[in-house]
Amino acid sequence: MHAGTKKSASAPARARPRTALALSLGAALALSGAGAHAAPSKRACAAAYERAQGLRRDGRLLEAREALITCSQPTCPAAAVADCGPWLAEVEQSLPSVVIAARDADGRERLDVRVLVDGRLLAATLDGKALPVDPGPRTFRFEPATGPAVEERVLIREGEKNRAITVTLGAPAAGAPAAPRPLAPSAAPPPSSPAAAPLASPAAPPAEPSIPPLAWAAGGVGVAGLAVFAVAGALSLDAEADLRATCAPRCAADDVRAVRVQHAVADVGLGVGVVALGAAAWLYLTRPAAAPPPQPAAATPLRAGASALRPFFPALRPFFSGAAAGVEGAF
Repeated sequence: MHAGTKKSASAPARARPRTALALSLGAALALSGAGAHAAPSKRACAAAYERAQGLRRDGRLLEAREALITCSQPTCPAAAVADCGPWLAEVEQSLPSVVIAARDADGRERLDVRVLVDGRLLAATLDGKALPVDPGPRTFRFEPATGPAVEERVLIREGEKNRAITVTLGAPAAGAPAAPRPLAPSAAPPPSSPAAAPLASPAAPPAEPSIPPLAWAAGGVGVAGLAVFAVAGALSLDAEADLRATCAPRCAADDVRAVRVQHAVADVGLGVGVVALGAAAWLYLTRPAAAPPPQPAAATPLRAGASALRPFFPALRPFFSGAAAGVEGAF
């Protein structure tokens, strides 16, 4: 009888540590706000126990924390409490948190801002407290009471605590050009620097050089000379044909002299026309370019024995029996 009493008394002694652990976890949860949860049933404890493990693997730490709080209640089986308690501590340590601040375009702080993360409400207003968020890339949406909402994509890292996130409301969108601010009436525009000077426009093609007046004059003289040649030549040939038909070879000396003068006038007209037209062509081909840019003249040394070129000019010399035209000059 004595041995049996001793064995039965040792069983409650071994159960005391488990009971103390359950009571301490229950007190800790009550102090941390977990006392608001209703006492779960054993079936709810088992479901929370299984769900918490999957949520931890998926990185859904906020939902995993809720499940671990459920299976850590003193009314749950002691085995579940023994696992869920340490897991809850690990999740609390890994769960990141953010501290959000919002300012307007003038730098004034805004508190009337609602914050959503991936479409779920995170805070109805801003109060400066740290807010727990699941790790991973998250889309934060900031909705002020007045004005347009702002969205930002933020990468939340596991275990990062009290990360500061500041958003500017009413600012221009990224990549949009800033509107220029008008200058004050008394403010003068800053002097332009050489680097900011606009690039010079490409040079226009050179204009076609004009025809010199002398070329026009020489061309007119050439045309007139050819006209004299044509008229005088036709008259002289007609007169010569009449003399041959009427009195040749015993024609009067005055009539023969008149025919010779007409021949001479025709020859002079031809020579003047040819030389004048040649001079006009030379003046046209050697005309200077229009407004040439100033360039330093490069002296060309003369070869040994060479002399400077002298200009050439047309010359007309009459003869008793006619006229001759040519070009004189030194080359």
